[in-house]
Amino acid sequence: MISQLRSRLLPSLIASTMAFGGVALVASAPAQAAVPQVRKVAVVNMQSVLNQTKQGKAARKKLEAASKAKQTKLDKKRRKLEADQAKLKNLKGQQLMQAQEKLQREAMELQQVYMVSQQELAEQEARILQDIYTKCQKVVDKIAGEMGLDLVLVEDANNMIYRKAGLDITSTVVRRYDKTHK
Repeated sequence: MISQLRSRLLPSLIASTMAFGGVALVASAPAQAAVPQVRKVAVVNMQSVLNQTKQGKAARKKLEAASKAKQTKLDKKRRKLEADQAKLKNLKGQQLMQAQEKLQREAMELQQVYMVSQQELAEQEARILQDIYTKCQKVVDKIAGEMGLDLVLVEDANNMIYRKAGLDITSTVVRRYDKTHK
């Protein structure tokens, strides 16, 4: 009788265990994850790297020049628009309506030019920042290897509430970056 019960229950127990992905077998073993031990940590202030490296300073000047050029172009178009608007006082009837329509189209074009200019500047800044970040990461990798660092964090006031003095390697990164990327 017991052998008959075993012969009927054993296949159904195996089938149900397989159906649940072996949960019955796995559930009895405690989960163990290996957590790497971090011994040496450092931080880098990327904003300082951008502001202090020669390439970062040059990039900022280039972006400022591009922004100024675009702003000059926009200002010229805006002044023309304002002058055309002042001329509306002297117009009447059909001429006034046509001039107002033309002015409205030009104002919309000016707004589009402004939006495109802003987008171009943002894309240019993103490309420059990505280039500097990529190069900086390689510099940090080398410094971390030389110093035997296990972890290098980006210092950010929003994400870091405390750090021990002496962990900041920003000045070393800036010097090495300038030496490596002239």
